[in-house]
Amino acid sequence: MNELPHADRASGISSKRKAKTMKSMGRNDPCPCGSGKKYKKCCLRKTSGPSLDLYYQRLSQAYQTLVDRLTTYGRRVFGGDAVVVAMDEFLVWPEPEEDVDDVDYDRLLPIFVPWYLFNWEYDPLEGEIELSGPQGRTVAELYAEDRGMGLDHLEKRLIDAINRKPLSFYDVVSVDKGKALQLKDLFTGDLIHVLERSASQVLQPGNVIFGSAVTVDGVGMLIACGVTAIPSDRKPAIIEMRQRLRRGSTVIDDQVLQEWNAEIRLLYFDLEKQLLAGPTVCNTDGHRLEFHRLIYHIPSAEMAFEKLHDLCRTQTREELEEHADWDDSGRMVRLEFSWDRLKFKGVQSLPSTLLGRIRLDGQRLIAEVNSAERAEMLRREIDRRLGGDARFVADEIQSAKAVFERDSVDPSCGDALREHQEVMEQHPEARAIMEEMICSHWEQWIDEPIPALQGKTPREAVRTADGREAVEALLQNVERSPGLDPFTAEVNRREAQRVRTLLGLSQ
Repeated sequence: MNELPHADRASGISSKRKAKTMKSMGRNDPCPCGSGKKYKKCCLRKTSGPSLDLYYQRLSQAYQTLVDRLTTYGRRVFGGDAVVVAMDEFLVWPEPEEDVDDVDYDRLLPIFVPWYLFNWEYDPLEGEIELSGPQGRTVAELYAEDRGMGLDHLEKRLIDAINRKPLSFYDVVSVDKGKALQLKDLFTGDLIHVLERSASQVLQPGNVIFGSAVTVDGVGMLIACGVTAIPSDRKPAIIEMRQRLRRGSTVIDDQVLQEWNAEIRLLYFDLEKQLLAGPTVCNTDGHRLEFHRLIYHIPSAEMAFEKLHDLCRTQTREELEEHADWDDSGRMVRLEFSWDRLKFKGVQSLPSTLLGRIRLDGQRLIAEVNSAERAEMLRREIDRRLGGDARFVADEIQSAKAVFERDSVDPSCGDALREHQEVMEQHPEARAIMEEMICSHWEQWIDEPIPALQGKTPREAVRTADGREAVEALLQNVERSPGLDPFTAEVNRREAQRVRTLLGLSQ
């Protein structure tokens, strides 16, 4: 998951007005170079016009100064509790039982602060804390009214452009690294080109950011930007939200976004929570990865083996016994064998599927599987076969996230990855099997219901414009993924391109 540095905040040049930036200024307006003179008596006389970089810097500095002044002003007008009340509303009034102590407020500040100063309105009916300030006005509006004619001209331009601009999701269309971003509002469809030196170092086309972008005299500014870069495979959830907005409005504009902004914020919080929790990993049966360790007390290893040995379909009883430990009297005391089934889902060249491992050690039986479904299936099988001779002791469960976090600090984790890459490089037969598995996956994927596509198959989804956009987002994420190794990444990219052709999508 990409973490974004704090955005520059004042950024960019609108693509439609880049050549007209200075022409949009009135002759009697203050010159943006900061000289204090009128534009007609300063930079208008220069053949090249004032530097766009200089204007960008001026806007940047003016915005940061304005934020500081508005923060102080808001505290003076509404009191110190205003931020608490506003944060509660920003989080969409979490229920008392929700653990708000787990909220990472530092992650929220880049989007909360602009929202608090330019969007939040005090409403005494929506909170338990009573504030002293007026209702129905933003901090920026009150500040501008209070300053009147004394309001700095750049502050006025910034407030006019930013005030009540709703938060939204932006698709990263193109990136000029270290310089600029081309963004598209995923709800309104509006395009804006922004200078953004920090985030443009990390973002890539297809990423989605959450925030707000505006133009001031044709100069684009990324005002708010969440710290989480959302990968393209999460875009279908945003498209689904867009469909909800369209049901009540023929055109989605800032007013519609303002009316739905609580729901839009909740969607961002949900997406970020999913990304912070890590990916959902499944086993070969499609079950969510969750590691179970089933423990039984048994009369003896020999008795349990007698009734369980045929759970291993890939080896005979005699072959399994060759790996057993025996005591001096010739009784089996220890053995480990696989629980498996013949055939591997969708891949003919793989003869079997490993479902789990069973270890018999004296009077203990320990079985390990990687999903709740397999744990339940194996428990039923053991209980049926051993009956009252076995006593269930425990089911020790570890989430995939816990196991991965443990392995991430284990040096052997990196060794395992290198070993996998070496196998792919040095063994053609392993590459052939992996390629067959990947091709089989993509052949089935086209006609499998996908939760991200609202339960539709990709073939069904591409019949609508929104569905095509969602399917393309899923494919784009695969095409840009580095994968575990260059070989599997390349095969996935090739197959994703083939799926594009089959579904009639752009290459």
